[in-house]
Amino acid sequence: MDNIIDFDEFIGFWDESNFFPGTKIHKEDYVLLKSKLVENCHNFDEYIEKYIDEPQDKKFHPDLWPSPYCGDLRNGEIFILSLNPGFDCDYYYEKDVEVKQALKNNLSQNLTNEKYPFFVLNPRFSWIGGAKYWLKKLDKIIQKIKQDKNMNYSDILSSLSKKIVALELVPYHSKSFYFPKYQELPSVKKMLSFLNDVIIPGTKEGRYTLIILRKGKKLQEKNLITKQENDNLIIYDGCECQSASLWKNKKAKDAILKKL
Repeated sequence: MDNIIDFDEFIGFWDESNFFPGTKIHKEDYVLLKSKLVENCHNFDEYIEKYIDEPQDKKFHPDLWPSPYCGDLRNGEIFILSLNPGFDCDYYYEKDVEVKQALKNNLSQNLTNEKYPFFVLNPRFSWIGGAKYWLKKLDKIIQKIKQDKNMNYSDILSSLSKKIVALELVPYHSKSFYFPKYQELPSVKKMLSFLNDVIIPGTKEGRYTLIILRKGKKLQEKNLITKQENDNLIIYDGCECQSASLWKNKKAKDAILKKL
């Protein structure tokens, strides 16, 4: 595979040893992000004490695990790119031991024999913020598969979990996004290289489907991602970026259903 960046390099960038001390922010991102971080919160009680009256909606949370990707990078077939992972105060409950291990395994891609590599679809974790988000986003697709293939719910989740990989352009959690310099972050540059060198060529060859929910057109206009037209590269535009529905966009819906 003659790429500038490959899977091993991309995953290696997110080794825990590369976190800035005392945070889960990549050390190469920290200088640019330092003024955009909330004060460290080590648990839910600290979050309530510090921010329940003064929410920091546009700042990033340095104690939450980054989420550059979720799912099996090497074996996934449907890559869904969003802007950044959201935030709700219950995310601080994700320090539960099992959830923490799932987050660590996902980041290191230690997913051998994992029934739910896109771990937010694991029924055991249906209570966490990421699970609630993705189960809602995939709900109509899940119901369609259940109707057409008569599969049980957990088998559908497992099948989807082996196909779907969620990517985040900016990997850090915030309730709302405002960071005009996001393109300067080394982690964003790494993600763009991964898209341009691995995923987008794979869409042309038919190995992958890439669905870009937000900022896809702007990224193309600024030559940050390859300007390419093919049926496996689906870029949302205009009002469809707001809801980012995987059901209302026919190409996205059909691409996911086709893989199941």
